[in-house]
Amino acid sequence: MTDYLESLKGEIATVVKALDRFFDDKIDQVTQYGPWHRQYYSNVKEYIMRGGKRLRPVLVVLGYKAVKGDTVPDNLYTAALCVEILHNGSLLHDDLIDHDETRRGGKTFHATYRDLYLERKKDAEAAFDHGMTMAILGGDSLINLGASAITAAKLDGDISARLHDLYEFSFQNLVDGVLLEMNMITDKTATTKTYLQMVRMKTAVLFDRSLMMGAIMARATDSQLRALEEFGIKVGQAFQVQDDILGSFGDEEKVGKSASGDIREGKKTMLVFEVYAKANDKQRKEFDRLLGKSGITEKEIERVRELFQDTGALKTTQKKMSELLTEGQKALDKAEPPLNKKYKEFLIGLSDFLVQRDF
Repeated sequence: MTDYLESLKGEIATVVKALDRFFDDKIDQVTQYGPWHRQYYSNVKEYIMRGGKRLRPVLVVLGYKAVKGDTVPDNLYTAALCVEILHNGSLLHDDLIDHDETRRGGKTFHATYRDLYLERKKDAEAAFDHGMTMAILGGDSLINLGASAITAAKLDGDISARLHDLYEFSFQNLVDGVLLEMNMITDKTATTKTYLQMVRMKTAVLFDRSLMMGAIMARATDSQLRALEEFGIKVGQAFQVQDDILGSFGDEEKVGKSASGDIREGKKTMLVFEVYAKANDKQRKEFDRLLGKSGITEKEIERVRELFQDTGALKTTQKKMSELLTEGQKALDKAEPPLNKKYKEFLIGLSDFLVQRDF
């Protein structure tokens, strides 16, 4: 496990260096327009550089190595940045949608620009509008810069075109996944199946498409691509299911966020849909009364957790998470020719680590 984690840390460090260079180049390009542009792109860089798992670009690299082995081209890491930048662009917009004030220990983008405006002029309404405007632009900039990372990699024309297609597919799925998630809040017909489709679009898409991007750069066979795609979809879904479990049952010190936030918010997770599927009338009425209740008490939050357990929702959700992980890992065996043994094992180890984590 130590060797595996050290290798993972090495890949992350290489990705971070590539990100740093990429954004420094962008800042240098816009300096000609004056200090306003330089500050803006410096703030964009600070937002993306302050932290994160860097999982998605590492998956691009692993997708390549699963086909070709250890020897990689210099431009692999540049191309891999596209999914990390796209992911952060979506987070920046999510921060605005959710009115969040912090991200990874720092101010969200709209909060940064709102507060900068307030330093110049004490007009709260105008400052709010300014922060919102700049956050929309910030997310837009990142989404475009993600596509430009593929171009900057200077790949063969056919490979570049395929990566741009995957990038566009990923972006469209992120948007459609958020739309589905928003609709689930009031959709009385939504079920666990709806939830898993949303997760496939909003979360898993950047798992499977990242792996496929790397594999395409290695000129993988269709069989290898299908195996990596299935692995990415199912592991990505399992990853999100575990994230939702931790959102209600996690150790707050390890998770780094409230273990009652999802309950307070009334978030529609797989746990919630499984309660709806399994609860009796009395349990259902109590659950509906408590979930997302304004001013909910700690005792009531604990009662929601009990309902997750008493109805069997937690057990069923954990079982589904485990099934998705196993199915995803087995999918790697379908690749023809077989994937590189070392990196197939790396992917299995990484998926175990991500899905069975307690943080």
